[in-house]
Amino acid sequence: MKDDDKTKEQLVAELQAMRQRVAELEQAEQVIIDSEAKYRHLVETASDAIYLISEDGFIIDTNQSACAALGWTKKELIGKMVSDVDPNFSVETFKNFWESIPFNQPQIFETTHQKKNGTLLPVEVSGKKYQLADKIFYYGIARDISERKQVEWELRESEEKYRALVNGMRDTVWVIDFDGNFIDINSAAVEILGYSREELLTMGPVDIDAALDAAAIKQLIKEMPSDEIQIFETLHTTKDGRQIPVEIQSCLIKYQGEKVILSIGRDLIDRKQAEAERLKLKKLESVGMLAGGIAHDFNNLLTAVFGNIELAKMLLAPDHKALRFLESAGRSMESATHLTKQLLTFAKGGDPIKETLSIGEALTEVAQFSLRSSNVKLHTHIAPDLWPVEADKGQLSQVISNLIINAQQAMPDGGIIRLSAVNLETSGGRYVQITVRDEGVGIPPQYLDRIFDPYFTTKQKGSGLGLAITYSIISKHNGAIRADSKLNQGTIFTIRLPAADITKKTVSANISSETDQEPVAATHILVLDDEAVIHEVLGAMLEMMGHNVVYTVEGQQAVAYYQTAYQNGTAYDVVIVDLTIPGGMGGQAAAQEMIKINPQAKIIVSSGYTTDPVMANYETYGFKGVVAKPYRFADLQKVIQQVLKASS
Repeated sequence: MKDDDKTKEQLVAELQAMRQRVAELEQAEQVIIDSEAKYRHLVETASDAIYLISEDGFIIDTNQSACAALGWTKKELIGKMVSDVDPNFSVETFKNFWESIPFNQPQIFETTHQKKNGTLLPVEVSGKKYQLADKIFYYGIARDISERKQVEWELRESEEKYRALVNGMRDTVWVIDFDGNFIDINSAAVEILGYSREELLTMGPVDIDAALDAAAIKQLIKEMPSDEIQIFETLHTTKDGRQIPVEIQSCLIKYQGEKVILSIGRDLIDRKQAEAERLKLKKLESVGMLAGGIAHDFNNLLTAVFGNIELAKMLLAPDHKALRFLESAGRSMESATHLTKQLLTFAKGGDPIKETLSIGEALTEVAQFSLRSSNVKLHTHIAPDLWPVEADKGQLSQVISNLIINAQQAMPDGGIIRLSAVNLETSGGRYVQITVRDEGVGIPPQYLDRIFDPYFTTKQKGSGLGLAITYSIISKHNGAIRADSKLNQGTIFTIRLPAADITKKTVSANISSETDQEPVAATHILVLDDEAVIHEVLGAMLEMMGHNVVYTVEGQQAVAYYQTAYQNGTAYDVVIVDLTIPGGMGGQAAAQEMIKINPQAKIIVSSGYTTDPVMANYETYGFKGVVAKPYRFADLQKVIQQVLKASS
């Protein structure tokens, strides 16, 4: 119907309807505006960054939190591609991502956003793809997870530090659940027990500790106090069946939210060995004290035997049949003397009593003596012009004897030992080089650096002292000793001793040689010694030399005799004192008192403790001479002559 045909009432009604429609449209528009305002308010006030992304990867809308997080203005951020703010999403990567995600299904993932200044921001993105009208968008919310990542990193670092600390421990570490199973272990447990980590994590304490069974371990766990550390010793069995003594410290801890037992096992092998070594050392100290006392007493006896043999030889005609037997007895006494020197060196060590020696003949003689009744042959090469050395002949003989005996023991089926001594001139000085070479089993390379350590031995019945004493003696002679060895080929010991000043008077180191001495004028001699047997033999030797002798048995008595004689103008020409007087004043203290009386007192020190520091440095203590027990007639005559000549 045309408007012209409509009545006035009809037109008014249509107009009212149109007005109503317009009002409804305006109301609907306002609802949309209000809704959009609410949405915008929610988006803009959200603490997380919000992005609306088009299908081709452009940011078409965002919020203020996104701008604040990345440092861009909203105007700068809108229109950028995803790849501009997320280095993990290239254009191609975003395309693949877009194609792989379904509609209206949320995805949550972690990625990294890049700020305007280039720094990276870890974020967790939750979002989904949806369609609005005829367009498809991706709506994503990005939450800053920097703090969470920092906490995770710190936890991971703490875990790594804990793991490194635990795995770096030499002690075994076990984490045990309440069912008696290992749920964690450290590297030391794997290394010490010989099982793999995987094997141990299928096991428990009952599998490595024979003293435990399933019931016992559960009882231990049940009774374990929550606030105490339990300590006990037990034995752990390795995969190859060895048993290792261990000290266990156990306590309850929280591990991954559960109560568990933490046990730390300390290998006690070294401690047990150290305890055994301490006991061994105490025994050796006791044996050493006993050996020192025996050697001292034995040297007194040897002095008497030596003296009587020599006195008997002097009283016999040169062609007397008994001389042969006396000479044989004398050689045996030399061997006994060598043994006492070894006892004393073992007992106390001590500084060498040095003199300038020609050692060529002595080396051969000691080696031959050490190989008596042996199936080993000795080949020697001693330079005829061998330089003299400053040495203690007794200690040097001990060194050679130790090396020869070691070489012989390395060849149980026989062989050849080669002993040589040559002169060696180097930029560092002049030396006498002595070598002892065998054809024996050799020394394993892993032991070669330890053979001079005290108590170290590869022999079942060895004490581990022979080479340690040898090294000590050579060191105290300012020398050096080295060992070279090859398995099943043999060992070479090389010694270098500084050569002596060739202008000094040299004596033979031959252990059985006797040196004729020039006669000494009759003198008045005071003797201090508590042994009656020494009085007898020493007195006989001195009287045979033509001296007048007075005997004392204690230091104060000797000092009183000396003072009386000195005040009367009949001072003793020489005093011979023994260092050790049990229960009374010894020779050293007595000598000091005599020197106070007469600073020019000529006192000779004598002792069976040949390694006593006083014997090695007698002049420091005011003595004019030294004679070590056991001494022979010639030794005694020589030192008296030297003391008297020096004073004159």
